[in-house]
Amino acid sequence: MQHDDWTTAQSIWQAWPDVEHIPTAGTCRRLRDAVASLETGAARWRDVVALTRQVLLEHQARTGVQDSLVVPTGPRLPTEQQWKSARCTVLPTGERLRIGGEPWSPSPSPDAAAEDDLSRVYAGVAGRERDLPADPFWTEALGFGNYSSYGQREAARTLATAPAGGTVIACLPTGEGKTEVAWATVLPAIRNGGVAVMVVPTVVLALDMERRLRRRLIQRGDKTAATRAFAYTGSLDKAVKETIRQDIRTGQQGMVIAAPEAVTTGLSFALEAAARAGHLTHLIIDEAHIVEQWGHDFRPEFQAIAAKRRSWLRVAPEGRQVVTIAMSATLTASQVHTLRETFGKPSPVELVWASHTRAEPIYFVDDFTDQDARDSAVMEAINALPRPLVLYTTTRQDATDWARRLREAGFGRVTQLTGDSGEAERRTVINGWRGEDASGNESATRFDVVVGTSAFGLGVDMASVRSVVHACLPETIDRYYQEVGRGGRDGRACVAYMATAPVDKNLAERLSRVTLIGDDLGWVRWRSMRAKARVAEDSTLEIDLAELPAYLRAESARNIQWNVRLLNLMEQAGLIRQEAPAWRRDQDEDGESPVDQQAVLRVVSEREGQLNNQFFFKERLTAQRQVVHDQQQTALRQLKSLLRGERCVSEILAEYYRLRWQGGTLATGLSCRSCPHCRKHRAPDEQTGMRRRGMLPWPASARWPARPDPLARYRGGSPLLSIYWSRREHLDDLLPDLLEKLVRLRCGVLGGPGLSEPLLRRVQRRAAPYPVIVDRDASLLGMYESALVWVLDETTESLPEAVVERLGMEAPTYLVHPATLPDPHRPGTPLRYMNKAIPLDILSKDPAW
Repeated sequence: MQHDDWTTAQSIWQAWPDVEHIPTAGTCRRLRDAVASLETGAARWRDVVALTRQVLLEHQARTGVQDSLVVPTGPRLPTEQQWKSARCTVLPTGERLRIGGEPWSPSPSPDAAAEDDLSRVYAGVAGRERDLPADPFWTEALGFGNYSSYGQREAARTLATAPAGGTVIACLPTGEGKTEVAWATVLPAIRNGGVAVMVVPTVVLALDMERRLRRRLIQRGDKTAATRAFAYTGSLDKAVKETIRQDIRTGQQGMVIAAPEAVTTGLSFALEAAARAGHLTHLIIDEAHIVEQWGHDFRPEFQAIAAKRRSWLRVAPEGRQVVTIAMSATLTASQVHTLRETFGKPSPVELVWASHTRAEPIYFVDDFTDQDARDSAVMEAINALPRPLVLYTTTRQDATDWARRLREAGFGRVTQLTGDSGEAERRTVINGWRGEDASGNESATRFDVVVGTSAFGLGVDMASVRSVVHACLPETIDRYYQEVGRGGRDGRACVAYMATAPVDKNLAERLSRVTLIGDDLGWVRWRSMRAKARVAEDSTLEIDLAELPAYLRAESARNIQWNVRLLNLMEQAGLIRQEAPAWRRDQDEDGESPVDQQAVLRVVSEREGQLNNQFFFKERLTAQRQVVHDQQQTALRQLKSLLRGERCVSEILAEYYRLRWQGGTLATGLSCRSCPHCRKHRAPDEQTGMRRRGMLPWPASARWPARPDPLARYRGGSPLLSIYWSRREHLDDLLPDLLEKLVRLRCGVLGGPGLSEPLLRRVQRRAAPYPVIVDRDASLLGMYESALVWVLDETTESLPEAVVERLGMEAPTYLVHPATLPDPHRPGTPLRYMNKAIPLDILSKDPAW
C-alpha cells in the first residue's frame, strides 16, 4: 500500500456511488469494490466499515499520522452506531461523518505489546530479504533475478542436477517458492518434448496450479498456454480428457496436474506409455506431508502412486527415467521416512532441509470455558482483523454455520469452501477472493473472508492474506501450522488467531485417533484377497480390490477403500510391497462411477514368508498401528502445549519439526515475531519487530553420485586440468563454445571472475534445457564432488586459496586461466608446466570429446 491510500479512500467515499473509475490497489481496491457493491447488496455495512478502518490503521502505521475520513450517510450506508460498533470513532459533520480507526487486539484488556505487533501488520513489515543472485537456469526458466533464500537455491540446484531416476525431498518454508523450484527444471524439460505430472491433493490446488502455470508460460512466450488445459479434473469434458491423454502419450502435453486417483486410473495408461517412450521427465508430489496422513486415512491412492513410479522407472529407456520431487513447507521425521521409503527406492535420494519457523505470523491464542464465549471472540476478531482473512473450522457443518452467522451479522463479502464444494464453485471463490477472472486477468474482488475446512488452502497461492483465524482446535500441530501458512506468503507480517472451547478439544481428540483397520477384520480381508489372487510368473500377486470379505455381501467403493487401506498399512509394516496398480479389465479410461474411479487391481510382492501366519500378521499390524497412534497423539499434545502459552510457539514448532538423517540431527531454525509467551518475556527488536531471530538455514549441497567426467582423458590421474590461453581473442571466441559443450555433457557448475553475466546468459540459452549453475560465493568449490569449471581472468595473479583447497579434495576441476598464472607451490613457474594442461584453442578443436 502507498502512503497516499488515505487520499484514495477519501476519493472513493466522495465519489459514492460512482466509484468504479477510481484507480486503486491493495486494501483500497477492496474498499472500492465493496463500496461499489453496496447498492446491489453483494457488499454490506460491515464489509465497508472493516475495510475503511483497515485503510486508516494502515495509513497510521506507515506514516505515524492519525488521520480520519469523511464518509456520506444514507440508505445502504453504515449508520453512526454501526461505525461505532466496529471500533471506529465517529464525529458528525453536517450530513456526513468523520471516521477514525481504533486499535484492537484479541486480549481481554488493552495490551500495548499486542497493539504494537498489530501495527506492524498494518504497516506491511517484511519478514525476510530477497537478494540472493540467481543461477542462469533459474533466470532463463522463470525470469527471476534472485532466489528468495539459501534453501530455495539449494533445492533448485539439487533438482536441476538430479540424475535420471533420482528423488529429491525438499522442505522449504511457506512463501519461499517451492513450486518455482520444480518449475525451474521442469519447464525447460517440457519445452523439449517432455511430460511432467504434478500430483496435488485437492481440486482447489489443481486449479490454482493451472492458473499459475498458465500465467508463467504466457510470460515466457508460450502463446498456446492460454487455451490449453493442464489440470485433469472430473468436470473436464471427455474430449478434453482424451486430448490430454493423447498429448501425454506423444510428449506434447508438457505438464499435467491431477489428483492421485486420476494418476492411478484415468491417466494410468497414458503416463505408462509416456514413460516407456522416455517422455515422462518429472513426478512432482506437492504438499508431500499429507502422503503419510492421507495414505492411511481417506486418500489411500496417494501412496499407491509410488507403485506407479516404480513401474515407470522399469519401463523407461536407460538415462531417461522419471525424476521425483516431493515438496512441503513442513515435514516431520515420520513423514520424511515415509517419503524416502515410498518414493526413494531404488534410486538415490537427496533431502534438502531448509526448515525454519516463519517470521511473518503474530500468534494470539484464547482458550474459553464455553462455546458462546468462543464464538463471540471469533466474531469480534473477524470484525477487527485486517483482510484478506481466512476462517478455519474443523467440520463442514461448522463452516456452513459460520458463513451464515457472518452474513446475519452484516457481512456480505463472505464465502465458504469445503470438501463438498463443486469445481465451478471453487473457481468462483478463488477468483472472487483474488480479484481475477477465469483467465487470470484482474477483475473486481468479491470476497474478503473465506470460511473453510482443511480442504481449503493447501498450497493455494494468495500472497496477501493478512489474517488466519481458527474457530476450532486442529487435531494436530501439523494441521494448525499448515493452515497458519495461508497468511503472510508475501513475506509481510500477518495475524494468526485461535480461539477454542471445550467442545473443540473433544473433537480434536476424536479426530486424532486415525481410523485403521483392526487385526481381526484385517486378517479376514487379507485372507479373502490372498485366496483369490492370481499368482504371476514372478510370484507377485494380482489382487482384486473389489474382493469382498466373508462378512460383506455387496460390492461398494467403501469396500475397495478399506482393502486399499489394509494394503497400505501392510506396506508400512513391511509385510508387502505394492507394484504398479492397474485398471479393471472391463473398465474404460474415462470411467466416472465411484467404483471406476478406483484402480481395482493391485499387484503385490510379499516381503515376508509368514503372511499365512495369523499371529505374525496381527503382531506386525498392531505394532504399525501403535506407531501411527503415537505420532498423532504427539502432534496433539504439542498443540495443547501451545494453547497453554507456557512456551514460545515457534520453539514448540521447531521441536516438533526435527529429524535424524544420515547419522545426524536436522534442526528447524527458530524465528518468532510474537506469541503469547514471547510478548511476556522478550522485547521486540526495534528495527524488525522480531522477538526471536535465529540463523536461517543453509542446506548442504547435494551429493549425487559423481557424474561422468567429460575431460577425464585429458587430466589423467590429476584432479586438475589446466586449460590455458595466451591470447585474449582465444578466450573471447572459444570460451562460450567450450562452456556450452561442457554444460550439454552435464558439467554445468561454473565459477570464477572470468565469467560475465552476458556470457552466462548466452551459454544458458544455447545449452538449454541443461542447467548452468554459478558458484558465486565459492560454496560449491569445497562441496561439489563432480567436475567443476573455474574461469579466471587476465588480472588474476595467483591461484585463489579456495581453488587450492578444492584440489586437495581430489575432485575434478577444469581451470581456465591465463598462460602466465604461476603454480601456487613454485613461484615463478607457470601452473601449466606442473599439471596436466592443454591450450584452450587445441581443446576446442579436438573432436574426440
